Amino acid sequence: MVSKFGVPDGLCIRANAVLKGLLDNGHEVHAFTHSNNVSLLPPERVHRFHGVQINPHLSLDAPHTPRTIAEICGRLGIDVLDVQMNSGSTEFLLPFFKQSLPPLVVTYHLAYSTTGSIIKTAFNMAGKASLSAGKRYDAIILVHPFQRRMFSHSDVPRDKLNVIVNGVDTHIFTPRTHQRNDGTMDFIYVGRLSVDKGVHIVIEAFRAYHKENPMSRLTLIGDGLVRSMLTGHEQNRSIRWLGNIDHDLVPSFLKEADVFVVPMSIGPLTASISVLEAMSCGLPLITTNVADADRILSPSEGILVEPECVPAVVDAMRVLAQDENLRLSMGQRCREKILREHSWERQIGLIEDVYRRVINQSNR
Repeated sequence: MVSKFGVPDGLCIRANAVLKGLLDNGHEVHAFTHSNNVSLLPPERVHRFHGVQINPHLSLDAPHTPRTIAEICGRLGIDVLDVQMNSGSTEFLLPFFKQSLPPLVVTYHLAYSTTGSIIKTAFNMAGKASLSAGKRYDAIILVHPFQRRMFSHSDVPRDKLNVIVNGVDTHIFTPRTHQRNDGTMDFIYVGRLSVDKGVHIVIEAFRAYHKENPMSRLTLIGDGLVRSMLTGHEQNRSIRWLGNIDHDLVPSFLKEADVFVVPMSIGPLTASISVLEAMSCGLPLITTNVADADRILSPSEGILVEPECVPAVVDAMRVLAQDENLRLSMGQRCREKILREHSWERQIGLIEDVYRRVINQSNR
């Protein structure tokens, strides 16, 4: 696997989950990375290369990295190479070394933006570059059906495309089993504190709602530029900012919450692992209707609002706060959907099927 590891974002969470699932199923896995922390593998199976992290989504890797990966794959007899798209410059160069590499699978993480021009332009440019590189891989794994549209007008054969959505460890991310009697209405957000995730909308909406209901609290887990919106008076009172925490600790905070709020301007919705984890913990959602979210999230599982609309988020907070039965029923349906469609056990099996297919094709 070619990926970054140890960063608190969806790509790394998925990479770790796939790595763990493959190990649990008895496979020998190696990691090619510039990250320092690959805790699931012994040192001899971690092959590091130099890279400079430009932003949370992209690193510039040493130019000789693809050749080094090819040499190590040949020496170790690697059967298949799964490259996590949107992690570094190496992903664009590896296909030029195909003759020296095992079959290449690319897992395509890139989101879709509906926000303002600068962010949208950046996502579109990244999308075009990733699409161009992806065409040269033997198989493409998409984390959401919505991403098929990005390939619909290209010459990528349909049999190369495999939709394998993100998953959740449903044994860890479970609904709470205890009752809370403190009378506080708890909203929670988990993820990068950035404009594209809509965290500024979460904060503004909560401030407005908190004036109506002082017995309410917002918990923010993650870090980013939007943190500058928080005042010293709010922190640890009405708004609790925890920063980046170990992923293993996230379930305990989700289980104490009542509603998950993520009015993001990027999609697809269920490509967001934090959203799936909240649903697995039985939390109803307040989120935005972007990238076909209305086809994924039914009205019985959450409330969809228009992007960049603070009053709509306030209204949704008010509705869910006032109706406990509605919150619980939505949360139960969210949990049922995750068990049915998003367990990692199911997704790992589908990923293994892709690996087997490209290996068989290369042996013909």
